[in-house]
Amino acid sequence: MKGKTIRTVTLVGAILNVFLAVVKIGVGKVAGSQALVADGVHSFSDLITDAVILFGSRYWMAPADSNHPYGHGKFETLANVFIGLMLALVGIGLGWDSIETLSDTAPPAPGMLAFYAAVAAIVMKEVLYRWTMQKAKHIQSGALRANAWHHRSDALSSVPVAVAVIANAIFPSLKYLDQIAALLVTGMILKAAFEIIWPALKELTDARGSEEVEKRLVQLADEDGDIREIHAIRSRQTGGSLLLDCHILVDPEMTIEHAHGISERFKMTIITQMDNVIDVVIHIEPYTCEERLVNPCSLEERLHQQKNKPNR
Repeated sequence: MKGKTIRTVTLVGAILNVFLAVVKIGVGKVAGSQALVADGVHSFSDLITDAVILFGSRYWMAPADSNHPYGHGKFETLANVFIGLMLALVGIGLGWDSIETLSDTAPPAPGMLAFYAAVAAIVMKEVLYRWTMQKAKHIQSGALRANAWHHRSDALSSVPVAVAVIANAIFPSLKYLDQIAALLVTGMILKAAFEIIWPALKELTDARGSEEVEKRLVQLADEDGDIREIHAIRSRQTGGSLLLDCHILVDPEMTIEHAHGISERFKMTIITQMDNVIDVVIHIEPYTCEERLVNPCSLEERLHQQKNKPNR
């Protein structure tokens, strides 16, 4: 179901990207707008990321196997890095072209047709962004979320184009507004690329989850009457999902079977009540002075425990 949603949403986006890219480049050439042509190239670059998601989702949605016991989620993370790098390369290329044309002595002012094309593109890509992001949040897909931001960057990159055309019509003496608008598009594209690449790199290097994850885990442990303490919480991400491990302290007089039952119950509580957690490893420890970290024993407790410690 998740894979089908990813492919359907991406395919719709790809069809719209082809249409917009052809319109932007064609109108940009006719109307003499370098910024709109650059924007059209940006739309074509979206097709590459669409292809990565369409074909790559079949791999990262595959279930865990003997070679990948934690699943294939990292393939989705690698796809995010690729999407971000492609976006950055497009931005750098467009920026370079804009800087080169700033040396032109009298660049032609773009026509109003470029304005209408830019406004139409803004509306369509913003609608596509909102729809794609809504689907990405619903199925918890990092790659689909990255592609949604790709759509948003495409919509935002059309804004300076529209503004430059209007400004050129009002102030015809300002000859370089279109080139400046293209540079603004470059900045937006590079910012979007960074916002895609950076979280993906953190995920690939097993960076910890957010503080909210640990706080929620502590809260759930506090709500369980059989868990005396929780510590050594660790988290890492894979394909946008979370893998957790922690130590819980229980009554030292408890049987192993009873303690194991508590850990299994706590594991199910975490998976069902925390968003996007796919696995939890829980280490059970006795609630003794040697193991307590959050609430260290008082001197009286230590003496009492030492007194009641069985001889070996």
